[in-house]
Amino acid sequence: MINTLPTANLAKISQFDNAVFYCMNASSERIPVGVISNVAILPDNKLEFTVSHFPVLENSWNVFAAELHFYKKGLPFNLRVHGTAWFTSKDDLTVQFNTLHVESFGQPEERAYSLQETIAEIFSTTSLFFKKMLVTGF
Repeated sequence: MINTLPTANLAKISQFDNAVFYCMNASSERIPVGVISNVAILPDNKLEFTVSHFPVLENSWNVFAAELHFYKKGLPFNLRVHGTAWFTSKDDLTVQFNTLHVESFGQPEERAYSLQETIAEIFSTTSLFFKKMLVTGF
């Protein structure tokens, strides 16, 4: 089963300036790596960024489990992105992150008020009411 990142979440990621990057060690413990910025969104649900350092792990892996936590003061929601990561360049610590699952926390985004949509909804519910009246005889 392949999970894909919806387009709406890609737009949400671009609203954040920074993220906290975590990697998983051999014991499946989450180890904080640091705060990252300038997350580039690549095709095929991949993200790319650069870290300033990387912790020493028990094993040196080419691919490892990782998480990104996106927070920003003033936004009513935050994101937690789960996936796998690997270094594209170990010299400048550039990481590519393959997104497997996205969780959103906080208040849902509110829709902008639209008079046209409100009127259409009133007519739709009213017409359903009259149709039920005709069918049932009341």
